[in-house]
Amino acid sequence: MAYSRTKGIRRYNEFFKLYEKLEARWPGIPIPCLPPKKAIGNKDVKFINERRFYLERFLKKMSPFEFILESPEFKLFTRPNGDIEKLFASIPKLTTADQV
Repeated sequence: MAYSRTKGIRRYNEFFKLYEKLEARWPGIPIPCLPPKKAIGNKDVKFINERRFYLERFLKKMSPFEFILESPEFKLFTRPNGDIEKLFASIPKLTTADQV
């Protein structure tokens, strides 16, 4: 789990879903990378603190890009509660013209 600046708790898979949604919204725009997923040893305190650091860094690297911060995906993600998949499913699909 990682704590976002909005005091909400988000799990790694929710960060990953945000990353996928942002890549889908802006194909060809380099979205900051997430730390790699780790299946074994992911309950270790040192690992958890390190992952939190890199997830916070992921968010900080997006902060200069206003178009990302203003996107419906990012706004929904920063809400402290809610099922991220259901929230993302409520966003209308973009047309190619909208993306351009």
